[in-house]
Amino acid sequence: MELCVNSIKEESFDNPISGKLVKTKSEMFFSNGYLPDWFLIEVLSRLPVKCVFRYKSVSKRWRFLISATSFASLYISRASLLTPWTILANTLCVNMKSGSFLAQSFMPNLFSDNWLHSRFSIVHFPNIVSSEVGEGCNVVGVSDGLVLYDRGVGVEMSDYHIYNGITGRCVALPRISTSFGYVSTGFLTKSEGGSLTSYKVVRLDCQFGESYVLKFEVFSSETGHWRRVVVYMDVAIEVVWLRRPVALNGKLHWIDRQHGILAFNPYDDFNQCCVIGLPADIDEQCIDARNNGRPVLFDVHQGRLRYMEVSVKSVYPFGFSGVSVWVLDEYDSSSWTLQHKVKIKDISFDDILISKALNGIIPTPIAFHPLDSNIFYLGFGDTIVSYNMKTLKLDALVDPADIQGTLQRNGRDSLRETPCWSSAFLFTLPPWPISHPIKKRNSK
Repeated sequence: MELCVNSIKEESFDNPISGKLVKTKSEMFFSNGYLPDWFLIEVLSRLPVKCVFRYKSVSKRWRFLISATSFASLYISRASLLTPWTILANTLCVNMKSGSFLAQSFMPNLFSDNWLHSRFSIVHFPNIVSSEVGEGCNVVGVSDGLVLYDRGVGVEMSDYHIYNGITGRCVALPRISTSFGYVSTGFLTKSEGGSLTSYKVVRLDCQFGESYVLKFEVFSSETGHWRRVVVYMDVAIEVVWLRRPVALNGKLHWIDRQHGILAFNPYDDFNQCCVIGLPADIDEQCIDARNNGRPVLFDVHQGRLRYMEVSVKSVYPFGFSGVSVWVLDEYDSSSWTLQHKVKIKDISFDDILISKALNGIIPTPIAFHPLDSNIFYLGFGDTIVSYNMKTLKLDALVDPADIQGTLQRNGRDSLRETPCWSSAFLFTLPPWPISHPIKKRNSK
């Protein structure tokens, strides 16, 4: 069918600068209602990515256009510099009636089209396997817009799935072969040109007490199997198991109570670990057995490792004494630069947080702002707050009443307990979702 312009209506208005009469095109029609490919591509490339993927079901032609590599490249080139992101809390339940997972998301909902307000929202995950042993689910890792969650119940029942929040595709991993006492799980992905080339899921056996022997179990997408890895260390390691591992440079990193940052490369066949020392002036009480890393945050920000702590040395009537942030100067070194240090007497609390501070509550660091290096987020009791290192102010972002109202609208009366802020994730979406070439396992 040939493309032709059926009619163009023009409107006139006065140009306030030149005073001349200007004509502009306001409506355009194509013969027989036919929309040419170039026109569809122009329109689709300006829509939210979730809408684009929804429209793949309109017709085979639309699916072909959206699936083309050239369209993905065009969409990425026009993507906003503001990366969509959220705080995804690791407090989940299973709603068997609606057949979906419910997750707590405490910032703008990534899976809706409302980006205007910071608010509590519910994120739905697909229920691809029926639960025969009870309710339970935990988000254990995020990477490249993918969510790794465990549907297992108990230490011997891990059942991992990888979910793409934009495409809705979910892939189940083979069942684990090794039983660990307490597991810390890491998730690494590698992608190229918008396609997922490989990923690793790493389970670390976190023993209670020091050990010279580290036991891992690694799943590789290339082989489709789990393999056991044992690493013998020259120093005794005791991992701060409450804090999730951090991915950088193809390695996973855990905090050790005595020696610093434990780095493990699952892509390396030599089965070795190295240790990066922590800043010398940290409050060691934050990572001892009693606090277990709850008052600290170790994460990657703009390609560099950052470490922050809320010092648990109390200053009456507060439960903590201040906040400090360090940045690792160079990877593979133990040289840190103190970026920020503030005493509690200099911190400004908003009205919602004053009573919590006076009650001795210690904030739990959650995540650094993905774009603004001066802002990070903390859990303060049942409230999520932001802290600005320039203004030295703590601001409440989510009202607990809003959380309860959203839960009630989604069939839950209330939170069972205060959210586990130490296990929350900063979850960002790439400009274009990576394709998942791994075949989906058939569930029984």
